[in-house]
Amino acid sequence: MQIESHDTVRFCKHCHSDKIRKEGVRHNKSGDVQLMKCTACGKRFSANFGFRYRRYSPAIVSEALHLFYSGMSSRAVADAFEARDIDVDGSTIRRWVERYSRIAGLFTDSLRPKVGNWYRGDEVWVRVNGQKYYLFATMDDDTRYWLAGELADSKDKHDADNIFRMTKDAAGKNPTVLITDGLPAYQKAARKIFGNKTYHKCDAGLRSKRIGHTGKPTNANYHPSNNKMERLNGTIRDREKTFRGLSAPDTAVFDGMKVHYNHCRKHDSIKKTPAEAAGITTEGRNKWRTIIQNASLHLIATNQRVRRR
Repeated sequence: MQIESHDTVRFCKHCHSDKIRKEGVRHNKSGDVQLMKCTACGKRFSANFGFRYRRYSPAIVSEALHLFYSGMSSRAVADAFEARDIDVDGSTIRRWVERYSRIAGLFTDSLRPKVGNWYRGDEVWVRVNGQKYYLFATMDDDTRYWLAGELADSKDKHDADNIFRMTKDAAGKNPTVLITDGLPAYQKAARKIFGNKTYHKCDAGLRSKRIGHTGKPTNANYHPSNNKMERLNGTIRDREKTFRGLSAPDTAVFDGMKVHYNHCRKHDSIKKTPAEAAGITTEGRNKWRTIIQNASLHLIATNQRVRRR
């Protein structure tokens, strides 16, 4: 599967016909925008998919998102642009982060990665509006693909049914092996959502060693560690420290973190992005720009609306 770049317009975004022609130019502060007209449906549209009504160019917006999720605060990103004589406020960058992270998350969640049969689950605490929350997350063992995430205000009282249900929907199948720590919520939810055919190793720790698995795993010779999942937790915590907590539980920042981790950032161990390892490639060097272009088209195709910020 390939996420194609739409820097060159190939079809109408309304009816997907290839019978399109140029229809004038709109002069914006950020530069000229090519207008197109579809001769099949008669509708006009601009060529900058995903970046309509933006004062700044798609290159600046997508670069801001890349820098933000690479570890810079919104103020640091604004300072970096200022050094290049680009005047953009930190509050503007935060609005971009919220809007585009949300639509990018909706789009990438609709994709079906080709993952293995071993999944991992864990939770990590984050600070939201001055309070301690827990981010529950799952990932594929083979590709390191971050499958699902859910924010909860409690660790021990949280019902893990939903996170495992989202994991099953994202992967399209039940795992053969599920590796988690000993949190009781995982044990109950794993039996309910995945069934008895999934072997659940529920006491994996960071120091435990994984022995080769052939056939059906048993407690006697199979004790995997959960260090791969702990590495993802470390990535989340490192990023969360940069902005010293989040403002609201319904923030789209976690959606953006998942998009950046899966599709934009090469993993040190596998030397490619988790999405590429799972059979999903993103065209172009500017991954965020390509994803936003396709996310905007996905909203039109599915008739979804996201509040503009």
